[in-house]
Amino acid sequence: MRKKYTLVLATVALSFLGTEVFSQDKAKEKEKAWYDKVDVGGYVDIYYNYTTNNRQGATQDTAGTFHQYNKQVAVNAVKLSLGKVADKESPWGFKLDMQNGQNLMYQERPYQTTNSLHNMQLLQQAYVSFYFPVLKGLTVDVGKMATHIGLEVLDSKDNIAYTIGYVFYNTIPFIHTGARAALQVSDKLTGSLYVYNSAQGTGYTGNGQQFGYTGLTPFGGNPAIGSSLTSTSQHAYADGPNPMRALGTQVKYEVTDKFTVVYNTLVANDNIVGRQDNATFYLSNLVGASIPKQSGFSTDSWTINNVILIFQPTDKLTTIFDFTHGERKGQTNTAAYGWEPAGISRANLTANVTGVDIAPIPAGLTAAGFTDSTSFTRENKINRIYQTYQFQAKYQFTDKFALGFRHEYLDDRRYGGALPVNPALFAFTPVDRYDLRFQDAIGARAASNYGQIRTLTLTPTINFTENLQVKIDLRRDWGPGQQFVDLAGRPASYQNGIIIGMVAKF
Repeated sequence: MRKKYTLVLATVALSFLGTEVFSQDKAKEKEKAWYDKVDVGGYVDIYYNYTTNNRQGATQDTAGTFHQYNKQVAVNAVKLSLGKVADKESPWGFKLDMQNGQNLMYQERPYQTTNSLHNMQLLQQAYVSFYFPVLKGLTVDVGKMATHIGLEVLDSKDNIAYTIGYVFYNTIPFIHTGARAALQVSDKLTGSLYVYNSAQGTGYTGNGQQFGYTGLTPFGGNPAIGSSLTSTSQHAYADGPNPMRALGTQVKYEVTDKFTVVYNTLVANDNIVGRQDNATFYLSNLVGASIPKQSGFSTDSWTINNVILIFQPTDKLTTIFDFTHGERKGQTNTAAYGWEPAGISRANLTANVTGVDIAPIPAGLTAAGFTDSTSFTRENKINRIYQTYQFQAKYQFTDKFALGFRHEYLDDRRYGGALPVNPALFAFTPVDRYDLRFQDAIGARAASNYGQIRTLTLTPTINFTENLQVKIDLRRDWGPGQQFVDLAGRPASYQNGIIIGMVAKF
C-alpha cells in the first residue's frame, strides 16, 4: 500500500513539474515567436496594352493611367512585402513594401518622373504600428502609407478592373507620409483619424503645387531659388512645405451583413504663399513688385469628400458606388495643374480692355489700362469644384472565373479647366468650348481640353491557380470634343483598348 501511495505522489509531482516546465517552454516559445507572425509576400505584375491611338514604344501614352506603355509588354510592378499586425497579444507591428516597375513614376510627385533619384518610389510603404486596448482596439500607424481616400488601390490585383481608373488617377493623392489612428468602436463601426504632411501626396514638389504647379517640372518653395533638385538651400524631397498638416477622417459602418458605408475626408493648405486679395494685388502692381500674402486654411485650402457604398446581395455579387467631391480655394486654384498657371493677371487683362483711369500708370502696363468696370477679383472666395462618379460590380461565377464592370464619369465643368487627365490632345481647346476659350482669350487659363471624361471597362478575371491571376480589361474612354487621337494621329472623341494583365502572387 505504501508503495502504491508513493507511486501516486511521484506521478502527481512529476505531473506538476512537467506542467511547469511545459509552461515555461511555451512562454519562451511565445516570447521568441514574433517572427512567426511576420507575413512575407509579394507579386510580379506584367501587362500587354493595345490602345487605339498613335502612341507606342517609348512614346508615352498620356491618355492612359498607369498603363502608359502602349503596344508592348511592360512590367507594371514587382513588390516584396513584409509586415506584422499589431494586436492585443503582440502590441507592435510594421509594414514594409518594396517595389519596382514601370508604374512607379506615377505614384509620387511630381508624376511622370522617371529617374527616381530624389524620391522614395522604390519604398512604397514603410510604417510602424502600435496597438492600444481601447474599446475594441486602437491601432496607430506612423510612416509612409497609401492614402485612405478613394475606392481603388495601387495594386491592380486587388481592384475589380486591372487598370487604374481616371477617378483614382486624377482626383486624389496616392501615398502620404504621416500618422493614422483607427479605433474599432464596435463590431460594425470603425473611426479613423489621419494627420499627413500634405494633401498632395508624398514627393518633392513644394509650395502647394498640386499635380505639378509648373507642369512636370520639379520645383521648390521659392521661385527665385530654382529647381529643388539643384538647390543647396532646401531639400529635394519636400513633403509638406508649411507647418499646417493635412487632416483626414474615415468612418466605416457595416449597416447590415450585406451593406457597408464608408465616408472619407481630407483637407489641407499645402501653400507657403497665399493667393493675393484685391488690396495686395493692386499694391503689387502699383509698386511694380510682388507683395506676398501669407496662406490661410480658410482661403487657400483643398477639401476632398469621398463616399463609398458597398452592397453584396449574394456571396457571388458585389456592387460598389463611389462619389468624390473636391474643392480648391485661393492659391490652391492657382496651383492646380492643367489650367491658370499664373492666375488672372492685370497684365493679361490690360490688352483686353480700353480706357484709362490710372495715374500714374504702373510699370509694365500700357495706356490701355483698366476701367472702373474692370474687376480685380482674386477669386479668394470662389471655389473650383470637381465631382466624380463611378459604379463597379463583380460577379464570381466560379472559383476560377469572375466578371468585373466599371463605369466612371469625371465632371469638371465647375473646375475652370480640365482635370489633369492628360489626354492625347492636351494643350488643345476645342472651338465649341466657349467657356474655356474665353479664359484662353484673357490669358486666364493654359490651353487644355474638354475634360468631363467617361470610361467603361469590362474585366474577365481568370484564376488559373491560387497564385496566378489573369485580368483582361476591355476599356473604352470618351468625352465631349475630340480630345483623343486615333491610330493615324487624327483627333477623335474616344479611344478603345485591351489590356491583358498577368499577376503571379506569392
